[in-house]
Amino acid sequence: MSQHSEKLEGLLAAQAMALADQHLRKAREASEQIEQELQAKLRKLEEGEAQRYQLEAERLCRQLLQATKLRIDSEHDRLRWALAQDALHEVRKRLEQLTQDAPRYHTILQGYLAEAAQVMPEGELVAELNPRDLDTLRPHWHELAAQAAPGRKVELAPLTEHASGGMRVRSADGRLRVDNTFEGRLARLQDEVLGVIMDRLFNQGGAA
Repeated sequence: MSQHSEKLEGLLAAQAMALADQHLRKAREASEQIEQELQAKLRKLEEGEAQRYQLEAERLCRQLLQATKLRIDSEHDRLRWALAQDALHEVRKRLEQLTQDAPRYHTILQGYLAEAAQVMPEGELVAELNPRDLDTLRPHWHELAAQAAPGRKVELAPLTEHASGGMRVRSADGRLRVDNTFEGRLARLQDEVLGVIMDRLFNQGGAA
């Protein structure tokens, strides 16, 4: 992967994690406040009730704590999904802006091709792009391909499905492919973002 591509993805991942941290901090504060209120109710019951009501008070508090935990777990699930969607929405905006910066965008595409050429076996390759990028790159394609995949023949072809940007590279027989379309990379990033958010909600949040 080119340095430009690594730097871009590093920035996007950092922005996604910063947004996640902000929401998680609010979630943990709300969780702590609920727990403090329940503990206060428990102390009041213990101090004010006679001994014969002690067991009943403890049972009621356990029920309240259990119900609260279920609500918090449900909220964590909803929050985890919302955080991931917010982060990925920001990434999509950044990627859309990237396509408007032709020199930088073409460097990224060149890096995608170089990455695919390194991991795929020898032979002819086919680079699939959306119609907009095909028209833009076609006049410069031979130069770009020669720099990214020296000594290899790389043909241009249109993508058969929608992609907002990026590139999918496949072998000439179609048996192997590397999906570096924006949609493919976002799908992989979503799994990573969801994993990090779940880890922070249920590990860091639980330890707080």
